[in-house]
Formats: sequence, C-alpha cells, structure tokens
Amino acid sequence: MLAAIKQIGDLCDIDTPSKRPSEAEVIIIKINTGKQAYEGTEIEDFDSDKLALYMFKEGRSKGNVPSPFCPLTEASRTLKKIQAWLKYCTEIKDGNLSDSMPMINSALNMLQSQKDSIIADISRWSESIPKKTRKFLTLKINDKYPGQYQIFKKSIEDMDERRRKKSLSIGTCSICGSPDKEVSGTTDVFKFYTIDKPGFIAGGFKESDAWKNYPVCSDCKLSLERGKKFIEEHLNFKFYGLNYLLIPVLIIGDQALFKEIVTKLVGTKQNFSLKEDTKRRLTDDEREILDDLSSMNDTLAINILFLQRQQSAERILLLIEDVLPSRLKRLFDAKDYVDKIFNNDGNRGYTFGSLRCFFSKSDENKKTQDLNKYFLDIIDNIFRGQKISLQFLMKFFMSVIRRAIINDDHFGFRVSDGLKTLLYLQFLGLTNIKEENLMEKGLYEDFFERYGKALNTPAIRGIFLLGVLTQLLLNKQYAERDNKPFLKKLKGLKMDENDIKKLLPEVQNKLEEYDSFDRGKRLIASEASKYLLEAGNDWKMPADEINFYFACGMNLADEIAKITYQNNLK
Repeated sequence: MLAAIKQIGDLCDIDTPSKRPSEAEVIIIKINTGKQAYEGTEIEDFDSDKLALYMFKEGRSKGNVPSPFCPLTEASRTLKKIQAWLKYCTEIKDGNLSDSMPMINSALNMLQSQKDSIIADISRWSESIPKKTRKFLTLKINDKYPGQYQIFKKSIEDMDERRRKKSLSIGTCSICGSPDKEVSGTTDVFKFYTIDKPGFIAGGFKESDAWKNYPVCSDCKLSLERGKKFIEEHLNFKFYGLNYLLIPVLIIGDQALFKEIVTKLVGTKQNFSLKEDTKRRLTDDEREILDDLSSMNDTLAINILFLQRQQSAERILLLIEDVLPSRLKRLFDAKDYVDKIFNNDGNRGYTFGSLRCFFSKSDENKKTQDLNKYFLDIIDNIFRGQKISLQFLMKFFMSVIRRAIINDDHFGFRVSDGLKTLLYLQFLGLTNIKEENLMEKGLYEDFFERYGKALNTPAIRGIFLLGVLTQLLLNKQYAERDNKPFLKKLKGLKMDENDIKKLLPEVQNKLEEYDSFDRGKRLIASEASKYLLEAGNDWKMPADEINFYFACGMNLADEIAKITYQNNLK
C-alpha cells in the first residue's frame, strides 16, 4: 500500500483542483517591535496566493504543534501555539540569523504582556465570522508576514529536520528498497504507531531503534507525504458514517498510463452530476467512482483503506488490498441482479446501506455505532469473495426486524433490506444457503424462482406462505378493528418449528371467524400446508432463520395475493 501511495506522490504534478480553504478568514495579530507596541488585530480573506507568506501547510499545526499559522479554535490555546513557535525560533543556532533574535524576543514579550487584550480582540473577530467558515490565526511583525523573514523560514526547516533526525540510521529503505541510505522511522506520513510508548519499537524498546520498524529514506518520505495529501484531497469517500481512502496501484503498464488513469478518476469525481441517472452506486457517497473503476481493465488494482483518526493518531479499521476492476464489476452485476428483482420496490436501488441498517448500533438508544467492526468484516468478505455465515447474518437481521415490528417502525423496509442483502450475497456465492429438490411445482413457482436459492426449500416456502396468510389476516383485523390483536400470537417473531406448525390452523380459524377465508386464501393455505408437509419434521433451522422467512412472507403478502387473485380466480 505504501508503495502505491509513493507512486501517486511521484505524479503530483497532476492538474487537479486544490482543496486549500476557498472560504476562510485570517485574523492577524499586529506587532511593532520598533515602537514596542501591540497595534491591534485585523482580518483578511484567506488568499491562496499568500501561502508562502502565511507559511501555511495543511496539518502542520494540528494538536499542540508550534506553528506561525494555526486553525483558530479557542483564542488562548491557539495563541499559545504561536508563542511556542516564536520561542522555538530563539533556540536556532545560526550566526547569520542572530540579528533577528532581539526582534523575536520583543514580539514574544509583547504577546505575553498584552495577552488579555489580544485574546479579547481575537475572540471578538472570531464571533463575527460565520460558524461554517474556517478561521486561522497568524501575526505580522513590523507589517510583514512570517514568510517574509528568513529566520522564520529557517525555523520550519529546522523543526522538520529535528523530527526527521530523531530516529535516524543507515539502512535499506522499506519503500524503494535502496540500500545504505539515511533512513528514518519518524516519517509522520501515517501515524499507525508511536515511538514514545513501549511495545511499538523494535530492538528492545529503544527509541533510537524506531527506524527498524518503518525505515524510509528522505526522497520516499516526500513522495509519501505528497501522495497521502493527494489521496486525502481527491480520493476520499464517505461510507455510512465512516470514511475510506481509495488507493489505486498499477499492475501492468508505465508511469504515463498510471497518470492517465489517476487523472481520469479524479476528474470523474470532481465532475460528477446528480443528473446522471445511469450512475450506479454501492455507497452513500454521491461522488463514488467504483462504477467507473469496474469498467477498467485488470491492469489496475485498488486498495481501500478505512482509517479512524483519534486526536493525533490514526488507526487502520480495515485495509482491503488488490481489488481488481473485474471484482468490482461482479459486485455491480450483483447489484443489478437485486435491482431487477425489486423493480417495483420504490426504485430503491441496492446499496450497502441495506446492510448497514443491521450493522450500525446494537441498541437504537446507543450514541455510537458499536457494530462498525462487524460491518467492515462483512464488507471485507464481499470485496475479497470470502464466505459469510448465514446464521450470523440472520441474528442481526432479526434483531432489527423484531424491533421494527414491535415499534411499528419501517418493518417493511427492514425486511426488504434483509432479503435484498441475502440475494446480493447469494448472487456472489458468499452464503451457505442450502438447496433442495422439490417434489412438484406449485402455484407460485415463477415467483419463487425469481428469488433463486433464497426461497428454494419446502420448509422455507411453507414458512413464507404462512407469513403471507398471517399478514392477510392482520390486514383484515386492522380494517375492521383498527388494530392487530393476532400479532401477539407471533411471539415477537421468536417462533420455532413447533410454533409455526401450530400457527397455520390458528390463522385459518381466525380467518373463518372474520368470514374472510375465501378461495384465494384457501389456495395460499393449501400451498403452505403442502410445503410444510413435504418439509417433514426436524428442519434443523435456527429460530432467527425461521422468523426471517416468515417476515419476508408478511412483507411480500401483496405480491402473492395479486398472483393468487389475478391468475387463479378468473
């Protein structure tokens, strides 16, 4: 993966739109060291032509790192960063710059002595700026920006060099493979580990040996930094409360071809229009480009990196490596298959959102999404073509579906999401759905064949049709009584095999009581009974699975009723 990021970093002359702040305000502290005076604050629009004057570098001033140009959070805390940077400048040992030290010391003294006034002025400006507009803090000394002083330029170079040499040795670069190079283990490109805690450092927990974990030469470090910044700006996508970086890597071809491909991908994302009705997506990011990648040749592969940022550290949640365009095409073929089956389902095309609704929160009252790990594990299996336990899926499907039927909250949508996901995984061959030979074809053969293996055993079909019949009864009750008392018989969708077998005559009897057991419902009951008899005893089917197929029947009751009354009662 790191080699792929370096490869992109080597191409960073690609002409792409910049993601530097386009709408931002800069609050400037004005110091006059000749007059020994604080001259107040002023504000100006962020000007991308002044980056060198600001000494702006995205990410440099995160956390408590000293910096001359800082994102403004709390006025007093941000001011401390600028003071810490000026103090750092006084420690630089360079005879050619010694004449600047009195000026820096004077500026430091004024920032401290006038601290209260400065903080009040910064806060006043900050409150006048709209909340969604980015805010920065910097200073001018004697009406000059930091970048106009050689001492300040030197300070940034010195700061970067000190960090680089903190863990330095001669060795082989882990990226380019060049031997006998000056390598460092503190590149700060990805903060996957820290060298200030035991357990993260090779060679007896010595900080001086940190380079052995991740040795990178200076040339590769620069390419990695450029590559990471490019990917974060242009190949960063949303994923249902998470984010992933898409990292392309060329398998066959030269640098010119790779540049052409990356430029095309970035252009596709930037120019995406909501009017493109043919755009297919598997995620909630309107600018997702997986569909475009799926049409490319397998000369390219992609890495998908899910990162979680925690303060100044980064943690890999999931890395899916070497996904080929042909695999992406297969994923979209599965989407098309599901969408075709559900062409009357409100045109809600299948996305991973149908899966996410079952793997978000274990309890709807929880503040955080505590099921991210399970969700990402399944996504990993889907992209890599690994089997997924049907029993595991059903447990989470039914947890959400049971809540939905009890709370009368989008029950139909949740059942539909579960069935769509099951069909999607079935098309990809990722579930262990069993298939049995049926004794004879029934009235609803065409309907069941639409759903492939998902509804292709006698027990499942019998359970499904019983769910249909039960829903028709509930509809009748609601029409006459404005409630559904028979719901109590369903045990909160926690029924077992014996409960299902007992339920069929109870539904029939209740329909008789409502004088609603007409010929159509008798046909449905007859088909359900036939399949349940054919299934025999001891189905060896977990309760979650039984109730899922029962809920599917409830949700698709209108379709079965339409087939029954149109085709069999003429």
